[in-house]
Amino acid sequence: MKTILETFAEHFSNSTFEQLPPAVVHKTKLLILDYLGVSIAGLKMDFPRMTIDYLRSLEGVGQSTLMGSTRKVPAIHAALGNGVAAHALDMDDGFRYGGVHAGVAVIPAALALAESLQLSGKQLILSIVCGYEIVNRISKAMNPSHLGRGFHTTGTIGVLGAAAACGVLAKLNKEQMASALGMSALQGAGLLEILNDGAMVKPLHPGKAAMAGILSVELAKRGAKGPLTALEGEKGLFKAMADGVKTDGLFDGLGSDFYIMGQYIKFHAACRHIHPAIDGLLDIMRKENLSYQEIDALNITTYPVAISFCGTSSPPETAEAAKFSLASSCAMAAFYGDAGEERYSLDTIQNQEIKKLATRVTSAANSRWADAYPRERGANIELKTTKGQKFSTEVPLSKGEPENPASDEDFVRKYQQNVVSQDKSLSDQILDMTLTLETQQVSPLATLLGKLQGN
Repeated sequence: MKTILETFAEHFSNSTFEQLPPAVVHKTKLLILDYLGVSIAGLKMDFPRMTIDYLRSLEGVGQSTLMGSTRKVPAIHAALGNGVAAHALDMDDGFRYGGVHAGVAVIPAALALAESLQLSGKQLILSIVCGYEIVNRISKAMNPSHLGRGFHTTGTIGVLGAAAACGVLAKLNKEQMASALGMSALQGAGLLEILNDGAMVKPLHPGKAAMAGILSVELAKRGAKGPLTALEGEKGLFKAMADGVKTDGLFDGLGSDFYIMGQYIKFHAACRHIHPAIDGLLDIMRKENLSYQEIDALNITTYPVAISFCGTSSPPETAEAAKFSLASSCAMAAFYGDAGEERYSLDTIQNQEIKKLATRVTSAANSRWADAYPRERGANIELKTTKGQKFSTEVPLSKGEPENPASDEDFVRKYQQNVVSQDKSLSDQILDMTLTLETQQVSPLATLLGKLQGN
């Protein structure tokens, strides 16, 4: 009987670009564009700058582009640095049924290896689709127990997607692919203690996952044998990192039901669990023509995971911590009218008007949203004005979910907002090349990325 990893490995090693429906190819290109936009904007943040500075100081074969650097670095280093930059804003794509952000682990690994091997855009697209497939299916099986145990799924399971994508690019056979996946499972890591302390370094999780994906594939190519029972074995990842795993239906529709189509994108630079509250708050303010000064109290009722992640009443001391504060993020959104990446700054955290408004924001979980999770990840928003008026709304799913979808124009607009600090001619070329990636080679796109200015 085949193990879980052997089943995935056989599928991935036999997959071809021609098997992908046009809608899947199109969605994948949009997600690559989204990844590039959030990565480019992430170059402005402190931790990516620290990481890039360190990686630039190392010697090594110049294989792949490290965004924010003018010289190429080993592919494994590019995967690490670009993965860190991609997750720094907390605006990267995700999958609500798994509580995971596949893109920031899968895409930097695949892009770095594809560039080093001088592969085509078609090969890159196929590899990314395969990477998302295993990340989203495995994380769905482990959620919510895995998250509840305190693991950051993007790091722990994202590594499987990075290895799958890179294995497809390296044309591993099914035995080598299974070994690479097994080795990657040994390296998955990510503790959610960063929600309480050290939020700055949260992007290490996808960066290390991307790096480990390439490492696993390179070792498998050279004959290393990974554990084929790394997931379901007696001492495997499932038993070590979850109290309950639902494997029924794990392979349903594999090859026809592409999980990448279930991916959402973000329009606020905060933890996804905060988005329904921000969406509802801004909707009320627009409809009733309210200013932040008119808000007397704001009450948010949502699902337990959102409260666990973001319901702290302690005021944040850093921009990174504010991304995980319902009260602070909602107050900031009311003050500015949005929660874009430029809002999460030290000035915002220290703004006295925002801090005062945040003290009037309360949040709690209830059974309605607990029972609906993760089918719905929503919130009720109740707003009371200084004149005693009361307004309320319900947001079952945030903007950007497949059921509340972002348009192509939304994807492009978000990208353009994230790259506004770059030369427009350059960013437009990156946009055009990404949206026609199936007709391109990866190297010219990488050359453009190498011209980006670090911040």
